[in-house]
Amino acid sequence: MTDGDNQQKWPALPAALRNIAVTRNSSKYESVSSNYFKEGHPRLVFMAENDEHVSLVVEYAENVQRFVGHQIPFSVRSGGHGITNYSVNDDGIIIDLSQMNQVNILDEAKGLIEVQSGAVWGDVADKISKADLVLSSGDFGDTGVGGLATSGGLGLLVRKQGLTTDRILGATVITADGMKRNVNKEENSDLFWAIRGGSSQVGIVTEFIFQADQVKPAKTGQKVPIGLQKLSYNVSDLSNFLFAWHSWIISATENMSSLLMLTKSDSTSNIISVQATNIWCGEKTNLCEKYFTDALNIAKVEKQDESNLSYHTLVQAPHLPHKGANNVYVKNVLLTKIDDYLLNALHTMLKSSAVMGIEVRAIDGPINQLPPDFDAWSFREATFFVAVWGDATQSSLLNQLFKPIQDHGCGVYGAYSSDTSELETAKSWSRDTRERLQQVVKKYDPKHIINQSRYA
Repeated sequence: MTDGDNQQKWPALPAALRNIAVTRNSSKYESVSSNYFKEGHPRLVFMAENDEHVSLVVEYAENVQRFVGHQIPFSVRSGGHGITNYSVNDDGIIIDLSQMNQVNILDEAKGLIEVQSGAVWGDVADKISKADLVLSSGDFGDTGVGGLATSGGLGLLVRKQGLTTDRILGATVITADGMKRNVNKEENSDLFWAIRGGSSQVGIVTEFIFQADQVKPAKTGQKVPIGLQKLSYNVSDLSNFLFAWHSWIISATENMSSLLMLTKSDSTSNIISVQATNIWCGEKTNLCEKYFTDALNIAKVEKQDESNLSYHTLVQAPHLPHKGANNVYVKNVLLTKIDDYLLNALHTMLKSSAVMGIEVRAIDGPINQLPPDFDAWSFREATFFVAVWGDATQSSLLNQLFKPIQDHGCGVYGAYSSDTSELETAKSWSRDTRERLQQVVKKYDPKHIINQSRYA
């Protein structure tokens, strides 16, 4: 938006939107203008309470854009935890879905659950665990359902349940013309394909129907039991360690998921600190104990902790306020293997003071068992995920350091990257997926009314 737009009067708000609109002079403005990572300065925030509100806000945004003669930023926010920061903007409109947060169990025996986009995953886990159900979600309980479910979802149970996106059976979508559409395999199937991995570029999803899994309670009565192992290693030979970890995790059944965080112990040492989080889905068995024991032998363990807990405890939502104070920059790549090229690049990155840590996780399993055109998540061949977390003030350096790894991979998880460049977006889908998404966008939002998103 230009300075002229700041002084230009926008069209009057429809009566039905006045009570849900938050302006800059509102006492609520500061609490709803930002997300977890970025401070926003929108002109209007709409706290939508139902599908009708969402439709009216979309229509109003289109009216404003027509009135001023060009696009204005229009963001969609569910949980407000998005690393891309598309959920906030300056001088535009944010539609906030956090009031649309209901979670309902439709069929306990079949594992069918209905979740509104504004719910956060910690609250979803808490609700469905009462019915012995689990759905892999974000690593952090405050992550919003809408943003993650339309983008992918490499959750803590990824080797057991695959992507969150792959668990969507149906959804309600408000498209850029303000129309409410039900989508599934039979109804609006093109839109159904696109919202599963295509993010918000094709419309605003207000509600999902998911397929969850039943997990038998523990003998103690604990709901959705999880075996959790946290290990700290100090590693002098990262190559040997990662190859040994790789051998260990691919030998484990899909009940076991594992992720690592690598950091340099200090600037004068070659020691790499590795924090491992190993998660067993279900009550701990002898097989689980064997895997946990084998993990202790990957390298020398400096600290260990094992616990039994419920999944909803693992991902409980703290409901933190959004102040835009988390100044980090994240880049990632999807890979098919761990090899010497990757390891050399990791060593180089860990020498930089701009790097806070490097995340490595195994994502083999259900992801690899679906065809590449199952939904708009392109990279079904990927078995590993690597992300660098760094200082946002040194983003250019981080891009440069990470380029050799990205060039070595098969793609990028777009929702897990702070880099919003066209080059990064081009890596977020395969060519075939991008072309198909472009056709869906052209059909449902040709004017790019919902414009704060990656566009294929």
